[in-house]
Amino acid sequence: MSKNNCCVVNCSNTYKNSTGIVFYSFPNRKYEVALKEKWIRAVNRVQEDGKPWRPQPRTLICSAHFIGNKRSHDPSSPSYIPTIFPKVYKIKETNQEQKNARYERSKKRQALESNTLSSTVTTNISESLIELNDSVCSYNKTMINKSTQVAFDGIENYFVFNCEYEGNNAATQVTIPNNFMEFNKPKTEDKSCGIESSNNNSCLSCNTFHGFQSIESEQSLKDITGITFKIFDFLLSLIPNNINSQTILSKENYLLIFLMKLKLGLTYSALSVFFKIHRTTVSRVFLECLHILSKKCKNLIFWPSKDTILDTLPVVFKKNYPNCRCIIDCSEIRVEQPKTIKQRVYMYSHYKGCYTVKVLVAITPNGMVSFLSKAYGGRSSDSFITNDCGFLDKLEIGDEVLADKGFPGIKSGIEGQNSILVMPPILHNRRFSEEELLKTYNVASMIFC
Repeated sequence: MSKNNCCVVNCSNTYKNSTGIVFYSFPNRKYEVALKEKWIRAVNRVQEDGKPWRPQPRTLICSAHFIGNKRSHDPSSPSYIPTIFPKVYKIKETNQEQKNARYERSKKRQALESNTLSSTVTTNISESLIELNDSVCSYNKTMINKSTQVAFDGIENYFVFNCEYEGNNAATQVTIPNNFMEFNKPKTEDKSCGIESSNNNSCLSCNTFHGFQSIESEQSLKDITGITFKIFDFLLSLIPNNINSQTILSKENYLLIFLMKLKLGLTYSALSVFFKIHRTTVSRVFLECLHILSKKCKNLIFWPSKDTILDTLPVVFKKNYPNCRCIIDCSEIRVEQPKTIKQRVYMYSHYKGCYTVKVLVAITPNGMVSFLSKAYGGRSSDSFITNDCGFLDKLEIGDEVLADKGFPGIKSGIEGQNSILVMPPILHNRRFSEEELLKTYNVASMIFC
C-alpha cells in the first residue's frame, strides 16, 4: 500500500510520505459513469503510446486536488470533481477560496428557502399595500430591489415583500412563512366497523364487511366460500364451541376465515384486514381449523356399493354408460420450492412448469367424491398414480371407469380387474372418424356434465 501514489502527473503524494492526505478511488458505480468521465477529463492524461488514459480499478487520486482537501458528493460543490493540479497542466488559476465561499453561501440560502413557502405574484403595486420611499427606491432604468417587512398583530411571523422595478414596469415577490398556513384540523374519533363492533346494531347499518353477519344471501356465501348455508352449518357443527377462546372471533367467523382462504386464496395479511386481527392469528386459525375438519370429515369419503350408484345414476349416464362406477382425474396443487434437490426432482411438474403435488380423485356419476389417493410429487404421471394408489383394487367385474386422455397406462390394470376404461379416442391420422367424434362427444359430455 505504501507504493500506491496519486495518478495526477507530477504529484508525489503517496500513502507513505503524505500526512493529512486522503486517497480516493475513481467512481465505478453504474450511476456514476458521467462523474467518472469528468474526473478523467480533469486528470487529462495520455498513455505512452498516445492513446487516451483510463484509470484502473486500483487507480487513486489524492485529496490535495480537491478544494478544501476533501471530496464532496454534492454536484453543486466546487470539490465535486478535482480542480487543483500542478503547473504542468497550465490550468488558469482561479480563486479557490472565493468558489468555496460562494458554495457555502448557496447552501445557506437553500436551507433558508427550504423552511419558507415562496410564491411569486406579478401585479401592479397598490399605494394602500406599501408606501415606496423615493429616497430609497429611486426611479432607475436598471433593476432595483427592496425588501419590506409587514407584521401582523398577534402573529410573530411576517411577510417579506421584494419590490422590483424596471422602467415603467413594477413587480413584487411575497415570501410567506411556511407555518403561517398551518392550522389544527378538528379531531374526530373513527367508528370501528370491524369484528369487535359486530354486536353494535348501529354499525351494521353501514355498507362495510362485518364477517359472517354481512352475508345476507346464499349466493354471497357461495362467492366467497363456494358452499351453501346448509353445508356451512354442517361444518360449523363439527367445530368445538371452545375453539375460539384465545381470539375475539365468533365461531362463524372462525370457519369463514378457513373457507375464504381455501376458496379465494387470499394471504393471511389480507384476511387480517377484513377481520381486524393480526395475520399470525389468521394463520393459527386456518391451521387449527384445517386439522379439525380433516379429522372430522375423513370418513365422509367412502367407496359406495354398486347398487347405491345404480340407484342414484343420472339419466344421461343410464343412456350411454349404465355401468359407470366412477370418473377419475388427477388434481394438481402448486406448492413452494422444496429445500432438498431430491424433493425438487420428485415434485417438479414439466406440464405446469412449477413444483406441485398430485392426488387422484374419483367421483361417482351423481357427483360424490368416492376416492382420494395419497399425495404424489408433480413428476409422477397420472397412470403411475392410478396403478400405485390402490384404486384398481376397488373395482368390480363389469365396472366402467371414465377418464380423459392422460390415463392410457392404466388400461391393462383395469382389464385385469375385468373392468372397462372409457377414454376419448387419441388422434393418430390427423383427423377423427365420425365414430371417434361421436365417442369423444359422449365421453366429454359425461365427464364435464
